[in-house]
Amino acid sequence: MKLVRHYLESISGVEIYPIISFFIFFTFFLVVTYMVIRMKKEYIDEVSNYATDKADELPLSNES
Repeated sequence: MKLVRHYLESISGVEIYPIISFFIFFTFFLVVTYMVIRMKKEYIDEVSNYATDKADELPLSNES
């Protein structure tokens, strides 16, 4: 870990990178939360049934 710390300390302005990373993550988290809250109940119900609906439509490969 000392090796990494030594190289990071030699980079000027390196302390801004964690702050930028945090803001990107926090912004993404807020956008996704906003989108989920704004979703309509009908859309959530429709999407939740995709796996079972599509499985009913596919032919079985074992049938002769």
